[in-house]
Amino acid sequence: MGIAKSIEAYAIYRDYTKNTEMFMKKLSDKLNADFIVNTYDREYEPLHIKDKPTEYSKPNKYRLTIIYYDNDMPVYELRLPINYEYENSIELVFNPNQSVHIMFLTFEHLWKCFIYALKFESIYENRQESIERYETLRNEYIRIFKKLGIDSIFIVTHAHYNIENLENEKMYPTLTFSDIPKIAKEKDNLTSFDLEKILRTDKVSELSKDFLAETSLKIAFIDNLNPK
Repeated sequence: MGIAKSIEAYAIYRDYTKNTEMFMKKLSDKLNADFIVNTYDREYEPLHIKDKPTEYSKPNKYRLTIIYYDNDMPVYELRLPINYEYENSIELVFNPNQSVHIMFLTFEHLWKCFIYALKFESIYENRQESIERYETLRNEYIRIFKKLGIDSIFIVTHAHYNIENLENEKMYPTLTFSDIPKIAKEKDNLTSFDLEKILRTDKVSELSKDFLAETSLKIAFIDNLNPK
């Protein structure tokens, strides 16, 4: 994974449980879905037959991977479809400390291009066209996260930040969402900005001087998931 290429996010999911049947049932009710399940040990050896289906009689069907790394606390990886030109799915990784790693949140192919567009500095596309595309993606993931009871996400790129260790239970045994930007500030010197406010900005003069002056690798966003 290259530095500052991927766009990712972090959140908190309070309904994590090591009881896989209970976890799947709650997830099924929230998403109105059945799952195609694969379970692995830490060596990625399968623990049951491949592509084992659940039988909740739901209309949707998604892929769910369960991995046991070091103890009896599984990590759940859920892939969900989205309708967006740069990606056809996003992946959510649910960790035992209730943190969620959200992958493939591809506003742009490169983080720097995303920041340039938000700062009115892109030479490739009119900013309004970019914003309309971003709102398409936001509406896709807002729809999903609201069903899951996730109200806010923390958006950042991959650049070997300390924040990327958020799933480490020894470092972070318990977390709230407000802890995430605090950790990013203290450990990585990242400044968090309100994504929705920036998306709604019509003129560069309306953007904060702090945001305009900050380098792309020191920027992160909080999205409180209010649809347009």
